[in-house]
Amino acid sequence: MKMEKIKESAKRLFKDIKEYSPAAVVFLVYYLIVHFTRSAFCPLINLTGFPCAGCGLTRAFLYMAMGQFKRAAYINPMAFLIVLFLVYCGYFRYIKGTKIKGFKIFFTLLIICMLAFYAVRMYLYFPDRVPYVYTENSILARKVPGYENAVKQLIRAIRLRNL
Repeated sequence: MKMEKIKESAKRLFKDIKEYSPAAVVFLVYYLIVHFTRSAFCPLINLTGFPCAGCGLTRAFLYMAMGQFKRAAYINPMAFLIVLFLVYCGYFRYIKGTKIKGFKIFFTLLIICMLAFYAVRMYLYFPDRVPYVYTENSILARKVPGYENAVKQLIRAIRLRNL
C-alpha cells in the first residue's frame, strides 16, 4: 500500500516537471541573459532600479538552507511564509494526491502579506538598508531623460523626512 502511494506521488511529480519544463527553460534563459548583462536578477530592479516585494528572497532561502534563520529573517522574513505555503501545497498535491484546499485564499493572503510587509519596509528602510536600496544603472535611468535626477530628488526627500 505504501509503495503504491510513493509511486503515485512520483508520477504526479514527474507529470508536473514535464508540464512546467517549458517555463523552467524560459527561466533558465532569462537567468543566463541577466547573469551576463545585468547586476541584479530582479526584473523590477533591472527596469526601474527599485526593489520589489520579493527582493532578498533568494538570499533568504539560501540562508534558510544553511540554517542561518536569523539572517534569512533580516533579509526577507516572507521567505518563511513562502516555504510554509509550498510545504502545504506539496502535502496536498504529492502526499494526499488531492486538490490543494484553500489554495486561492492562502495564495491571496500570502501576496497581501508580502505587499503589506514590502510597503512597511520600504517606508522604514528605503533607501539605506539592503535589500531596500536603489540600484543605479537601471534601464529607465539609461533610456529616460531626467529619470535619474527624479529618483535622486526622491531619495533626498526621503532622507530629509527621516532626519
